[in-house]
Amino acid sequence: MNLTTPDSYFDALEAHFNQLAVAVAAGDIEVLPSLSEQVQQLSVNLSEVWQQWQRQGLAHGVVTQRVKALAEGLQVVRANLLRRAMLVEQALNLVVPATVEPTYASSGTYGSGPRASGRLPTFAA
Repeated sequence: MNLTTPDSYFDALEAHFNQLAVAVAAGDIEVLPSLSEQVQQLSVNLSEVWQQWQRQGLAHGVVTQRVKALAEGLQVVRANLLRRAMLVEQALNLVVPATVEPTYASSGTYGSGPRASGRLPTFAA
């Protein structure tokens, strides 16, 4: 694949990114690592040549719009990944409830015991 122009970089990056978004939405965990690695590698390559494109005048307004569109898409993919992670965590808590830490760690079954009011109790003998 010849990635010498901004459009060719962005076409490849958008194609891989769209595949990644579909895999996240479908929950296809087998291809997520490879697609994520490809998107990351293309992003790294893009950042390396970005300065050179700016000096040559190739980084124009359309390229900036494509970067913003990818950034917005990445936020959506990240939100979907967080939703998936929460579902997995909830399922894990159902299967292995001993791993769940209570919200109020020092509380008993019905909350914490009585608190001291500062008064000293009287003792009668």
